[in-house]
Amino acid sequence: MIFFIWKIKFAGNTIIVYFCGSNGCMFMTLKRKNILSYLLFLAGLVLSGIATDLLSIRIDLTEDKRYTVSEPSKRVVENLDDVIFLRIYLDGEMPVYIKKFRSSVREKLDELRRYSRKNIQYEFRNPSEGSDEKRYAIFKELVQKGLSPLTIRENDAEGGATQRMIFPGALVNYKGRELPVNFVKTNQNLSVEENLNLALQNLEYEIVNVIQKISRTNKDKIAFIEGHGELDDNSLWGISESLGEYYDIEAVVIEGANGILDEYKAVVVAKPMERWSEADKFVIDQYIMRGGRTAWFVDAVHIHEDSLSRGDVTMGFVCEHNLNDQLFNYGVRINSNVVQDRQCAEIRIDVSPPGMPPDFHFAPWTYFPLLWPPTDNPITKGIDLVRAQYPGVIDTVGNNANVKKTFLLYSSENAKVTNAPLIVSLSQVDEKITQQVFNNSYLPVAVLLEGEFNSPFRNRIVTQYINTPGFTFIPKSKKTKMVVVSDGDIIRNDVNRAGIEPVPYPLGYDRHTKYTYGNNDFVVNVVNYLTDENGLMEIKNRILKMRLLDNSKIAYNHTKIILINTLVPPAIIILCGIIFVLYRRKIYGK
Repeated sequence: MIFFIWKIKFAGNTIIVYFCGSNGCMFMTLKRKNILSYLLFLAGLVLSGIATDLLSIRIDLTEDKRYTVSEPSKRVVENLDDVIFLRIYLDGEMPVYIKKFRSSVREKLDELRRYSRKNIQYEFRNPSEGSDEKRYAIFKELVQKGLSPLTIRENDAEGGATQRMIFPGALVNYKGRELPVNFVKTNQNLSVEENLNLALQNLEYEIVNVIQKISRTNKDKIAFIEGHGELDDNSLWGISESLGEYYDIEAVVIEGANGILDEYKAVVVAKPMERWSEADKFVIDQYIMRGGRTAWFVDAVHIHEDSLSRGDVTMGFVCEHNLNDQLFNYGVRINSNVVQDRQCAEIRIDVSPPGMPPDFHFAPWTYFPLLWPPTDNPITKGIDLVRAQYPGVIDTVGNNANVKKTFLLYSSENAKVTNAPLIVSLSQVDEKITQQVFNNSYLPVAVLLEGEFNSPFRNRIVTQYINTPGFTFIPKSKKTKMVVVSDGDIIRNDVNRAGIEPVPYPLGYDRHTKYTYGNNDFVVNVVNYLTDENGLMEIKNRILKMRLLDNSKIAYNHTKIILINTLVPPAIIILCGIIFVLYRRKIYGK
């Protein structure tokens, strides 16, 4: 039925409004002062909405401030001078928890979009739509462009289960450039829901980091030191590819040249196997004293794995790289030992009898520990276990109160230590791994140092190392930071050298088990943290509480939950209606 206003009559402080329709007329009486109050209230609502929109006022009432954009993120997106477009592959049919994650991505992008003056645009796409051939082609293209798939398991109504592949990430375009960003870093020790919660905590960082990376006009330069038997290009291919998205990577031979490292944002020392000269140590020390950042991946003990692959036994000797005294002065001691761990990767061994064709099997190899990354540090938060090979125990030393020391990687609670020199034999795979033998817990393998360092050359004659006119020796550093890892293989990727040309694999990828460990994420985070000037990585310290449902209780109370959610809401509405009708009868029935 449609009514229209027929007449408005003013009688003192009362306004009478007459409505007419097809079934007759009716009227409504209003007080003048009430009308004014209604109009003022509506005007206030409209004005407050306009002011909130114009001033970008947001009040985050959540306990963990999950909808608040950090100051570093604001600075990054506010400086955008053109539109960045994100194509997000999280659309289509998917479980509820994935839909919630998609909603979180949308909400975070909307918040960032406000601060970017609408220079952030996005769309959601369904990579699974279309025929099987089209879907396969899209999946292949996304993988080639750098997006990592995530396999999820869905239960159907008949008690069965199906698997679905999704791509929780985006392709980001800016001024003709395109970069991938993966929102989820899969950790094999966590459930899909827990991995998504970690991804939710890191979501702002991942989005803002790729925006900063793609919008940066000039890349910072990173130096990989050569000249002391460091890893070759093939062994560093994986990390060079990953860091190449952020930085310009250059190989540098020091040769005692003062100031040769000063133009680099960070310096990486990747598994030196030959002796460093004092002149080269002086150059990198003065780089540190001037505020340079360094990442040291240094072995304590060298195991001749080539000898192990050709036979049954090899030896492990202390590495003579001549860096221990310098690192000791900065506050770190790499012990001359090897960590073995019950939580370990596998090694491929030939189990065939002598004279028979090879028969390769896999067996746990305690010398390849899977290191645990703490969840309370932005470098290691959310990454998978890190695969190491013959790492040593790392200690912090010295009493420099100006240096903060934070361990980054640990063994499991069931580890052991073997001092060098040592014998390593493939027959050890048959030894029983008992808790009585593996009785060392959480042995540190990597450490972050932050603060002001003292030069190891401060009480020495240094004129012999100064070969540049006007170069000034600095005995104490500016505030800077470094990471020391007691295993050079953490940064080394596997290389297939069986063919005509060597074929490198991605860093952290185990070509035998086809699993990718967290090595690449760890090293990239290390370099990003060392070069971070605006505190962007501190965003990763944000903790969002998981509020997951108890699946066992849901299954046990399935019928009760359905009945309560189906019958109680209508019953409440009906009860409220009855109370309202009875109240009106009581008031107006007189």
